[in-house]
Amino acid sequence: MSIENRKIRLMQITHDLAIGGLQQVVVNICRVIDRHRFDVSVLCLRELGAFTPQVEELGIPVKLIKQEDKTDYLSFLKVARELKENKIDVIHTHNTQPFVDGTMAALMAGVKTIVHTDHARDFPDKKRYMFAEWAMSQFAYRVVGVSEHTSANLMKFEKISPKKIITIPNGIDGSRFEITIDREKLKKDLGITKNGPIMGLGVRLSEQKGITYLLKAMPKVISRSPEVTLVIAGEGPLEDDLKKEAQTLGILDNVRFVGPRLDIPELLKLFDIYVLPSLWEGLPMVLLEAMAAGCPVIATDVGGVAAAVKSGVSGILVKSMDVDALSSAMIRLLEDKEIRTKYSQNAMDIFNKNFSAQIMTRKYEKLYLRETL
Repeated sequence: MSIENRKIRLMQITHDLAIGGLQQVVVNICRVIDRHRFDVSVLCLRELGAFTPQVEELGIPVKLIKQEDKTDYLSFLKVARELKENKIDVIHTHNTQPFVDGTMAALMAGVKTIVHTDHARDFPDKKRYMFAEWAMSQFAYRVVGVSEHTSANLMKFEKISPKKIITIPNGIDGSRFEITIDREKLKKDLGITKNGPIMGLGVRLSEQKGITYLLKAMPKVISRSPEVTLVIAGEGPLEDDLKKEAQTLGILDNVRFVGPRLDIPELLKLFDIYVLPSLWEGLPMVLLEAMAAGCPVIATDVGGVAAAVKSGVSGILVKSMDVDALSSAMIRLLEDKEIRTKYSQNAMDIFNKNFSAQIMTRKYEKLYLRETL
């Protein structure tokens, strides 16, 4: 049977399906892709992760390739075997290792269409990574940046041909945020005892997210709004350090570290303000989720953030690492419910127009089919 008369066999190749923005892109593509045209599978190169059941519940197979050790230089051979056995037509890789292993495997297995997405990082990256991605881009059909900022970095630092580069903003399934919550019950579950407004974020607790600057801004905020609570959801290498910092700053009564959560839609409905003080970003999925939930946003103006959050319209953008600007923005929104309501509605309108999973996935489908966007 010719490829024109059957489903396109598409494999998403990723490090894992752990909780994270990159992984959410994979999950959302799986959730809304046209299953009449595409037969989808997911291949993980390091581990499975918390999102795996969500993909498998869609009837989409998820497979893990066992690594011989932390750096398995022959991993591409195992990927090639999977591509051959499953007669894959198109691969979609996500970030560096999947791009390298996936592309080498595709060349061995005769896969004709390679689509790669770069989910943003702090450029310039390690030289060997950037060279490897430039080399693999020679064989890719398209290399996708999740924001114009990311696409510009790929051309500037990795010298990937502009003819190969295309920008497709991230998108999420907004229907997951059309919910109501028992606010008091959720507050109790989270250990929130304060009666004031609730700010929060759900991210990996790493240097990139700039949470130390958020904690440093809290004493000034608490002095103006003593009943405020900051909820920090997630885990990561800085978790212990951040908890110690909160203790040193004397703000533990107003800060709740709640660990990794799968009930992000419920949390966002609880938050009066979403705060993301990142040092660098592409187009953060967490901001799109906040917008879909109608959560006013305060974020740092880095990477592709401004493509989603319109300062003075749907939220407030501040300079990265500026504690005073961050605290002032939080105080302003905490003290003006009318502006929060305005930003909330505008955020939902912008999301629905530009950042739904359906819009994102339709664009990827065209790449898989080598159609013009």
